[in-house]
Amino acid sequence: MELSGTILAGDDYEPVEGRVVVEDGEIAAVEEESADSNDIVCPAFVNAHTHIGDSIAKEAGRGLSLEELVAPPDGLKHRLLREASHNETVEAMARSLSFMETGGTGAFVEFREGGLEGVEALAEAAAAVGVEPVVFGR
Repeated sequence: MELSGTILAGDDYEPVEGRVVVEDGEIAAVEEESADSNDIVCPAFVNAHTHIGDSIAKEAGRGLSLEELVAPPDGLKHRLLREASHNETVEAMARSLSFMETGGTGAFVEFREGGLEGVEALAEAAAAVGVEPVVFGR
């Protein structure tokens, strides 16, 4: 695969006109040359602090205080998480991951609640998207 346009290259992300050659999923070459593309070729983003499991409550809580929204055990977020089925939770996480992927996020660091079951639900949601999870449990 070849990607051409303005490449943000090197440690300083210096803009260079050219192409990136990808072979077997790895960058094989970055070549400076004239490009007929207006695309910008840059590294994928990493979201370094996520709570994807909370996706079920993503749009909830307008007008509530922070305590009313997230304080355990009966903040709105905790109630919604308790009431949601496994499938609803996985589908909400998958929607958030799809949104991240569409925006150019290549990896995320997840602070996962719910023990092993929570980690397995995240793995299920992430299986269908091209965003790489790094999971921390609590």
